[in-house]
Amino acid sequence: MIEALLPGGARVTIPLPQDATEQPADALPRIEVGGLPGARVALRRGFEVEGGLVVRVACVEAPSDRWAPGVEELALGVASGLARGAVAKEVALERWDAAPIVKTDHRFEQRIEGAGVRRDVEVALRGRHLLGFAGEAREAVLCTVVCDEPSDGARCGALVDGTEMSSLVEPPPPSALVKGILLAAERPREAGLVGALVCLGVVSLILARRPRPRR
Repeated sequence: MIEALLPGGARVTIPLPQDATEQPADALPRIEVGGLPGARVALRRGFEVEGGLVVRVACVEAPSDRWAPGVEELALGVASGLARGAVAKEVALERWDAAPIVKTDHRFEQRIEGAGVRRDVEVALRGRHLLGFAGEAREAVLCTVVCDEPSDGARCGALVDGTEMSSLVEPPPPSALVKGILLAAERPREAGLVGALVCLGVVSLILARRPRPRR
């Protein structure tokens, strides 16, 4: 079993067998998160197990100031794209299916199933996204584990199901900016009225503080 404490406070546990061998960092696919403001790769590890099983796990931490209910779909969609791109560098993918998102306690989960060919061997893929929040800042942490093995194997399912992310906290409340965006999307008329009142208040304050010409 491998346990890792992420910088933001979350803890990741992977139930690897004793004969697992860790891959060197330069053998792992790179994860590009430069387009995600404030995001950083917190964990990137890979392991090989006798019999052709390969498992990779990666975690990304990011500020949660843009969080709001429903954003998990966007976040996990991005994670699936990154994971698929990383796997496709080594496996000729024939199938990659993502299940519906499930909320459990303080986190969101999404399972992945797929199939492809690695080094002329047909493989089956199992994967899982885990999205939660950790630390005093309640930063978002998203971990993805993907396992592939020869198609006649049956070990990836238990390994992926047993991977856990703990030491999580409740999601942060939406910021004022996000609340405004949600209001605009759900009630555009009311949002326009609020915006107009805010603008009127700002203009009135500026006029009240404007220096008056002497007579």
